[in-house]
Amino acid sequence: MRNLIKTRTTVVVGTLLLAATTTSAQAAEHSFAKAYVQRCTDLGRGDLCIDVNGRVGGRGTIGVGYWKRSGDAVHVRLGWQNTTGGAANFSRSVHGPLVPGNTTGTETWSTYLAAGCVYPLIEVVGQGTLKGKEVCVPS
Repeated sequence: MRNLIKTRTTVVVGTLLLAATTTSAQAAEHSFAKAYVQRCTDLGRGDLCIDVNGRVGGRGTIGVGYWKRSGDAVHVRLGWQNTTGGAANFSRSVHGPLVPGNTTGTETWSTYLAAGCVYPLIEVVGQGTLKGKEVCVPS
């Protein structure tokens, strides 16, 4: 009888430790889980989109893409910038000629994600730079 009680106590304690460890691991995993936000801007002749994958205070990815719907063929470069200032980050790749129905795909930057917001940029070669709507980095 004494061994049976000891065995049951060991099983109960072991089960409680396993449950506590699993709960702690899940809580830690949840607190460090990546977050994702996206926002697109209708520029009239196409959509300029930006997405952020990650959380404030860690490394993450910023992606920018353009989907052309109408207008003349253009060559473009994609980029992004913080709303708090600093230099714009442009890709080295020039996409084009883009005609209606074409897309640049998504250019990505692996970067530290500070608190605040970022907005997408599209440089139309020979015509200037347009800015899209901002998206804020998840906290």
